[in-house]
Amino acid sequence: MNTVLRVYVGILLALVFLFFPGPGSAELHGTLTMTTNNVGRWFTKSNNNPALQSNVDYQHTSGLYLGSSVSTVNFDNKGQANAANVEIVPYLGWSHKLTGQWRLDAQWSRYLFDGKVFDLQSDYNEFYLFLHYKDLFSGRISISDDYYALGNPVLDYELTGRYPVTDSLEFAAGFGYSQTSAVLGSDYPYWNAGFTYFYKFLAFDLRYMDATETAINPATENRLHERYDPPLINASCVFSISLGF
Repeated sequence: MNTVLRVYVGILLALVFLFFPGPGSAELHGTLTMTTNNVGRWFTKSNNNPALQSNVDYQHTSGLYLGSSVSTVNFDNKGQANAANVEIVPYLGWSHKLTGQWRLDAQWSRYLFDGKVFDLQSDYNEFYLFLHYKDLFSGRISISDDYYALGNPVLDYELTGRYPVTDSLEFAAGFGYSQTSAVLGSDYPYWNAGFTYFYKFLAFDLRYMDATETAINPATENRLHERYDPPLINASCVFSISLGF
């Protein structure tokens, strides 16, 4: 196991047992996913190749939660040495029930890589605010303090809607917008729509994804893309199988 991964898994487990020792007062969940494409909002993190993903999440009745996700990545860094192959994202958050069926979540995530992206050690923080209505609607706004260590913050917005077609079939669609022109030379609107079928501990998801560029700054775009040109998700279908507990 990678040294960075061992350290953060150890920290995660230590926090779980230190702060939430009561087995009856919390829930532990996990998923293991195989996907045809590791999509990060508007671009592929696996160079349009299959990827493995996993997540462990620990939720306390107080509303506090923590977890970590691990994904294989392939940023196709134009032959750069020591390119990242694994992305690790530990996170800590708090969920608060508002009036009626509304819920507000706040979350901090730390993006960690076992190698370089943009020829940089690109670890960075991201801070999220979520607003949920039942399990039908979610809105999110997030800010990255130093996006991929490129020297600028980035704002991202997303709206997601879900509709239970049957007890085992769900339709979901989302639209987002990444304000990355100061960092990457463009902003990126993106959207997706698809179905998820649930069978016991398995979930099968088929999703159509698309994105485009806007607010293009050619000078910034050309300078950064000499090192790494994020492959835009463009009219792509992504299929995933998840095993959960």
